[in-house]
Amino acid sequence: MKPPGAEPGAGVNAGVGDRTYYDKWYADRDWRFYRSILAQVVEHSEPGPILDLGAGVGYLVECADRWGLDCNGVDGSPAAVEIGCARWPALKLRHHVLSERLPFPDASFQTVVMNQVIEHLEAPVARAAVGEAFRVLRTGGMLFITSPSQFNEYERTIDPTHINMLAPSTLEAMLRAGGFTTIKRFDEPLPLFGSHRLGRHVLGRLMRFVDWDRLSASANARAYK
Repeated sequence: MKPPGAEPGAGVNAGVGDRTYYDKWYADRDWRFYRSILAQVVEHSEPGPILDLGAGVGYLVECADRWGLDCNGVDGSPAAVEIGCARWPALKLRHHVLSERLPFPDASFQTVVMNQVIEHLEAPVARAAVGEAFRVLRTGGMLFITSPSQFNEYERTIDPTHINMLAPSTLEAMLRAGGFTTIKRFDEPLPLFGSHRLGRHVLGRLMRFVDWDRLSASANARAYK
Protein backbone atom coordinates (compact mmCIF):
# COMPACT_ATOMS: atom_id res chain seq x y z
CA MET A 1 0.00 0.00 0.00
CA LYS A 2 1.39 3.39 -0.97
CA PRO A 3 1.50 6.11 1.67
CA PRO A 4 -0.75 9.13 1.14
CA GLY A 5 0.99 11.69 -1.04
CA ALA A 6 2.82 9.14 -3.18
CA GLU A 7 2.74 9.54 -6.93
CA PRO A 8 0.37 7.10 -8.65
CA GLY A 9 2.34 4.29 -10.21
CA ALA A 10 5.50 5.18 -8.29
CA GLY A 11 6.35 1.50 -7.68
CA VAL A 12 9.70 1.26 -5.93
CA ASN A 13 9.59 5.04 -5.51
CA ALA A 14 6.69 4.90 -3.07
CA GLY A 15 8.10 7.75 -0.99
CA VAL A 16 7.80 10.25 -3.85
CA GLY A 17 5.41 13.11 -3.09
CA ASP A 18 2.79 14.68 -5.36
CA ARG A 19 1.92 18.38 -5.67
CA THR A 20 -0.27 18.25 -2.56
CA TYR A 21 2.70 16.94 -0.57
CA TYR A 22 4.98 19.79 -1.65
CA ASP A 23 2.27 22.38 -1.11
CA LYS A 24 1.91 21.09 2.46
CA TRP A 25 5.57 20.82 3.45
CA TYR A 26 7.29 23.52 1.40
CA ALA A 27 4.80 26.38 1.13
CA ASP A 28 6.39 28.29 4.03
CA ARG A 29 9.98 27.94 2.73
CA ASP A 30 12.18 29.55 0.16
CA TRP A 31 15.87 29.22 -0.81
CA ARG A 32 16.96 31.02 2.36
CA PHE A 33 15.84 28.06 4.46
CA TYR A 34 18.71 26.03 2.94
CA ARG A 35 21.57 28.47 3.58
CA SER A 36 22.68 26.51 6.65
CA ILE A 37 23.04 23.32 4.59
CA LEU A 38 25.02 25.13 1.92
CA ALA A 39 27.22 26.58 4.68
CA GLN A 40 27.99 23.06 5.91
CA VAL A 41 28.93 22.00 2.39
CA VAL A 42 31.32 24.94 2.13
CA GLU A 43 32.77 24.21 5.58
CA HIS A 44 33.26 20.46 5.28
CA SER A 45 33.86 19.83 1.57
CA GLU A 46 36.14 21.33 -1.08
CA PRO A 47 35.24 23.64 -3.99
CA GLY A 48 33.59 21.94 -6.92
CA PRO A 49 30.25 20.97 -8.47
CA ILE A 50 27.40 19.97 -6.13
CA LEU A 51 24.64 17.44 -6.78
CA ASP A 52 21.44 17.42 -4.73
CA LEU A 53 19.75 14.00 -4.81
CA GLY A 54 16.07 14.13 -3.98
CA ALA A 55 16.16 17.88 -4.44
CA GLY A 56 12.40 18.36 -4.07
CA VAL A 57 11.37 21.71 -5.49
CA GLY A 58 15.02 22.75 -5.80
CA TYR A 59 15.48 25.28 -3.01
CA LEU A 60 19.03 24.11 -2.21
CA VAL A 61 19.92 24.18 -5.91
CA GLU A 62 18.53 27.71 -6.14
CA CYS A 63 20.40 28.74 -2.98
CA ALA A 64 23.70 27.51 -4.44
CA ASP A 65 22.95 29.22 -7.75
CA ARG A 66 22.25 32.54 -6.03
CA TRP A 67 25.65 32.24 -4.32
CA GLY A 68 27.35 31.54 -7.63
CA LEU A 69 27.99 27.84 -6.98
CA ASP A 70 27.55 25.11 -9.58
CA CYS A 71 24.73 22.85 -8.39
CA ASN A 72 22.50 20.30 -10.13
CA GLY A 73 19.47 18.58 -8.64
CA VAL A 74 17.37 15.52 -9.42
CA ASP A 75 14.05 14.43 -7.97
CA GLY A 76 11.67 11.56 -8.59
CA SER A 77 8.57 13.75 -8.48
CA PRO A 78 7.54 15.41 -11.76
CA ALA A 79 5.40 17.78 -9.68
CA ALA A 80 8.42 18.94 -7.66
CA VAL A 81 10.47 19.59 -10.79
CA GLU A 82 7.59 21.51 -12.37
CA ILE A 83 7.13 23.66 -9.26
CA GLY A 84 10.85 24.39 -8.99
CA CYS A 85 11.44 25.26 -12.63
CA ALA A 86 8.35 27.49 -12.73
CA ARG A 87 9.68 29.39 -9.71
CA TRP A 88 13.30 29.76 -10.93
CA PRO A 89 13.59 29.17 -14.69
CA ALA A 90 17.41 28.89 -14.58
CA LEU A 91 17.17 26.02 -12.07
CA LYS A 92 19.30 22.99 -13.00
CA LEU A 93 16.71 20.52 -11.74
CA ARG A 94 15.59 17.44 -13.65
CA HIS A 95 13.27 14.52 -13.13
CA HIS A 96 15.07 11.30 -12.27
CA VAL A 97 14.13 8.37 -10.03
CA LEU A 98 16.87 7.20 -7.69
CA SER A 99 16.24 3.54 -8.45
CA GLU A 100 18.01 4.17 -11.78
CA ARG A 101 21.62 5.03 -12.65
CA LEU A 102 22.31 8.74 -12.35
CA PRO A 103 22.63 10.59 -15.68
CA PHE A 104 26.13 11.86 -14.86
CA PRO A 105 29.62 10.48 -15.60
CA ASP A 106 31.93 9.05 -12.95
CA ALA A 107 33.69 11.59 -10.70
CA SER A 108 31.49 14.50 -11.83
CA PHE A 109 30.90 16.13 -8.45
CA GLN A 110 32.83 17.25 -5.39
CA THR A 111 29.79 17.07 -3.11
CA VAL A 112 26.56 15.09 -3.17
CA VAL A 113 23.74 16.09 -0.82
CA MET A 114 20.91 13.84 0.36
CA ASN A 115 19.03 16.13 2.72
CA GLN A 116 16.02 14.41 4.31
CA VAL A 117 15.84 11.97 1.39
CA ILE A 118 16.98 8.49 2.36
CA GLU A 119 13.99 7.94 4.68
CA HIS A 120 11.72 8.33 1.64
CA LEU A 121 13.45 5.56 -0.34
CA GLU A 122 12.76 1.85 -0.11
CA ALA A 123 15.83 0.00 1.18
CA PRO A 124 17.12 -1.29 -2.20
CA VAL A 125 16.71 2.18 -3.72
CA ALA A 126 18.53 3.77 -0.79
CA ARG A 127 21.48 1.42 -1.24
CA ALA A 128 21.53 2.07 -4.98
CA ALA A 129 21.45 5.84 -4.42
CA VAL A 130 24.41 5.66 -2.01
CA GLY A 131 26.33 3.57 -4.54
CA GLU A 132 25.58 6.04 -7.31
CA ALA A 133 26.61 8.94 -5.09
CA PHE A 134 29.95 7.20 -4.57
CA ARG A 135 30.35 6.68 -8.32
CA VAL A 136 29.73 10.29 -9.32
CA LEU A 137 31.90 11.75 -6.54
CA ARG A 138 35.48 12.78 -7.14
CA THR A 139 38.19 11.19 -5.00
CA GLY A 140 38.04 13.03 -1.68
CA GLY A 141 34.47 14.16 -2.37
CA MET A 142 31.80 14.31 0.31
CA LEU A 143 28.34 12.76 0.59
CA PHE A 144 26.26 14.82 3.03
CA ILE A 145 23.25 12.98 4.48
CA THR A 146 20.61 14.13 6.96
CA SER A 147 17.59 12.06 7.95
CA PRO A 148 15.41 11.23 10.96
CA SER A 149 16.42 8.23 13.05
CA GLN A 150 14.23 5.15 13.21
CA PHE A 151 13.79 5.95 16.92
CA ASN A 152 12.25 9.35 16.15
CA GLU A 153 8.58 8.48 16.67
CA TYR A 154 7.43 12.01 15.89
CA GLU A 155 8.94 11.92 12.40
CA ARG A 156 7.65 8.38 11.88
CA THR A 157 4.05 9.41 12.47
CA ILE A 158 3.96 12.93 11.03
CA ASP A 159 4.90 11.98 7.45
CA PRO A 160 3.65 8.72 5.90
CA THR A 161 6.28 8.96 3.15
CA HIS A 162 8.95 8.19 5.79
CA ILE A 163 9.14 4.56 4.75
CA ASN A 164 12.81 3.76 5.51
CA MET A 165 13.98 5.46 8.69
CA LEU A 166 17.43 4.18 9.74
CA ALA A 167 19.38 3.97 12.97
CA PRO A 168 22.62 5.99 12.85
CA SER A 169 24.69 2.79 12.99
CA THR A 170 22.66 1.29 10.13
CA LEU A 171 23.28 4.37 8.00
CA GLU A 172 27.00 4.19 8.75
CA ALA A 173 27.08 0.51 7.78
CA MET A 174 25.30 1.32 4.51
CA LEU A 175 27.81 4.04 3.71
CA ARG A 176 30.75 1.73 4.39
CA ALA A 177 29.17 -0.97 2.24
CA GLY A 178 28.82 1.66 -0.50
CA GLY A 179 32.58 2.26 -0.51
CA PHE A 180 32.98 5.22 1.85
CA THR A 181 35.82 4.83 4.34
CA THR A 182 35.82 8.10 6.29
CA ILE A 183 32.47 8.75 7.96
CA LYS A 184 31.71 11.50 10.44
CA ARG A 185 28.35 11.32 12.19
CA PHE A 186 26.67 14.46 13.53
CA ASP A 187 23.42 13.27 15.04
CA GLU A 188 20.99 15.26 17.15
CA PRO A 189 19.66 13.86 20.45
CA LEU A 190 16.02 13.03 21.03
CA PRO A 191 14.19 15.71 23.07
CA LEU A 192 13.89 13.46 26.13
CA PHE A 193 13.93 16.55 28.36
CA GLY A 194 11.68 18.60 26.11
CA SER A 195 13.22 21.80 24.83
CA HIS A 196 15.42 22.25 27.90
CA ARG A 197 18.84 23.32 26.63
CA LEU A 198 20.78 21.71 29.48
CA GLY A 199 19.10 18.35 28.88
CA ARG A 200 19.88 18.46 25.16
CA HIS A 201 23.45 19.47 25.95
CA VAL A 202 23.92 16.52 28.33
CA LEU A 203 22.45 14.06 25.82
CA GLY A 204 24.55 15.51 23.03
CA ARG A 205 27.70 15.08 25.11
CA LEU A 206 26.72 11.54 26.06
CA MET A 207 26.19 10.61 22.41
CA ARG A 208 29.83 11.49 21.70
CA PHE A 209 31.01 8.73 24.01
CA VAL A 210 28.20 6.15 23.93
CA ASP A 211 27.21 4.55 20.63
CA TRP A 212 23.56 4.40 21.58
CA ASP A 213 21.26 4.66 18.59
CA ARG A 214 18.19 5.00 20.78
CA LEU A 215 19.30 8.42 22.01
CA SER A 216 19.37 9.84 18.50
CA ALA A 217 16.64 11.82 16.77
CA SER A 218 18.57 11.78 13.51
CA ALA A 219 20.82 9.69 11.30
CA ASN A 220 23.21 12.27 9.85
CA ALA A 221 26.65 11.78 8.35
CA ARG A 222 29.38 13.25 6.20
CA ALA A 223 31.01 10.45 4.20
CA TYR A 224 34.16 10.92 2.16
CA LYS A 225 35.33 8.98 -0.87
